[in-house]
Amino acid sequence: MLDRAPTAKPPFTIGQLRKAVPSHCVERSTLRSASYLGLDLFLIGVFFYFTRYIVLLESEEAAGDVVGISWALWMVYWTLQGCLSTGVWVIAHECGHHAFSDHARRFCRISPPFLSAGTVFSWKHSDRRHHSNTGSADRDEVFVPKKMEDVTLGAVMQYLQHPPSRILMIAFILLLGWPLYLVCNLSGRKYPRFASHFHPNSPIYSKREQFQVIVSDFGLLLVGFGLYGLGSVYGFLWLFKVYGVPLLIVNSFLVLITFLQHTHPSLPH
Repeated sequence: MLDRAPTAKPPFTIGQLRKAVPSHCVERSTLRSASYLGLDLFLIGVFFYFTRYIVLLESEEAAGDVVGISWALWMVYWTLQGCLSTGVWVIAHECGHHAFSDHARRFCRISPPFLSAGTVFSWKHSDRRHHSNTGSADRDEVFVPKKMEDVTLGAVMQYLQHPPSRILMIAFILLLGWPLYLVCNLSGRKYPRFASHFHPNSPIYSKREQFQVIVSDFGLLLVGFGLYGLGSVYGFLWLFKVYGVPLLIVNSFLVLITFLQHTHPSLPH
C-alpha cells in the first residue's frame, strides 16, 4: 500500500536521478525539434484547409441532400486538431525551458508567445518556479494540496457529492481550469493578494519580469483582435468550430496531463 501524500524524502537525490538518465536522452537536436514543430504545423494547416469541405457539406445538408455527416467530420477534425495543437503547445513549453535546441537560444526566447497565442512569456516564469518547487506545500505554483485545516465542504458542495455533479465538475475543470488558472490563479499557490498571469504587478512576478507580462498581454490582444476579425467575416459559429473547440480540447489535455503528473497519491509533498 502507498502512503497518502507521503512527506519523507525519496531514497535518491536529484543528482543520482540525473546520472541514471542516459546521455542521449538529454541531447537537444535543432533538426529533430524543428521537424516535430514543422510536421505539427503542416498537419494543422492541412486539417484546417479541409474544413472548407465540411462547410460545403453543411450547406448540402441544409438543402436536405445529406444528413448528419458533417457533424461526424467535425468531431474527427476537433479530435485531430486538438491533439496536434497540444503538441505545438508542448513544444512552446519546452522552448520556455530552452530545451528546443543547444544553438537556437534566441528562438527559444522569442518563439513561445507565437506558438501559444502570447501566454508563455508570462506563464514561463511561474512554470519555472513550479519546476523548482514541485511538491512543496508552501512554494509550489500549481496543484498545491490543501492542508487539513483548510479542507472545508461548503454549503453548495454538500449537494454536489454524487456522480452526475462530479462528472460536470470534472468537465468544467478540464475545459476551463487552464484559463481560470491564468486569469485568477485557480488551484495555484496562495498569495496575500490577487494573483493573475495577466497582471504585471501580480505577486507571481518580480519587477524584472513585469515587462514580459505586458508583452504577453499585448500578444493576446492582437490574437483576440485577429479572431474577432475572422469571426466578423466568416461567422462566429464557424470560428468556434474551427478554433474554439480545438482550443477547449487543448485546455483539457493540459489540465489532464499535468494533473496526473502532479497528484498521484505516492508523490511526496
